[in-house]
Amino acid sequence: MNSSNENPVSLEYKKRYNRQPQEIKEKLDNFRNTDYQLRVIKKTKPKIKIGDVFVLSPRENIYFYGKVLKTNIKTINNDNFVEGKQTIFIHKCRSNQITLDNFEPNYDDLLINPSIVDISYWQKGFFYNVGNLPLTDVEKTLDYGFYKFGIPGIRDGWFCTEEGEKLNHQPRIKGIYGVATITGISAEIEKEIIMEPLLIIGNIGDG
Repeated sequence: MNSSNENPVSLEYKKRYNRQPQEIKEKLDNFRNTDYQLRVIKKTKPKIKIGDVFVLSPRENIYFYGKVLKTNIKTINNDNFVEGKQTIFIHKCRSNQITLDNFEPNYDDLLINPSIVDISYWQKGFFYNVGNLPLTDVEKTLDYGFYKFGIPGIRDGWFCTEEGEKLNHQPRIKGIYGVATITGISAEIEKEIIMEPLLIIGNIGDG
């Protein structure tokens, strides 16, 4: 890794990579983001609401759950890329049916880092809403934030909210500031499956 990528989020991934068996490291080394894409479930044009629970499918008849924790983001510096987008969390709980039945979120063991996304995920059919659940007290008080890259040699990066407000601490749950690409989210999920194959092998409902 070069110095510009030495941020707390990528460093956590690097530590996990270093703990993997050689066979898994080789699979990760040969991984190409463009080789993977989520399956299309159904194209929709929903009005995204806080509390929306959705599913996504990396494999046939395997659905992971996600939840929308913030919508229509208003940035303090009018960041056109993030303005109006959504904050989502994707969980390891999954189902073999497009229902809300197996949604049991665990914010201490997420599938991937929190992400900021636009509505195209739903419009293209990669995300599909299965219900809406009001935010819990846990969700309302989550210690999360996003790492915003600085300028190498000039200014270090920092953590901020999705609105761009600087945080004075390193949050417990960390993501990268900016809108996640569809291939980017798919690639992150595939890397998790490589490192933890039981994510798609274990019995549905085991968590």
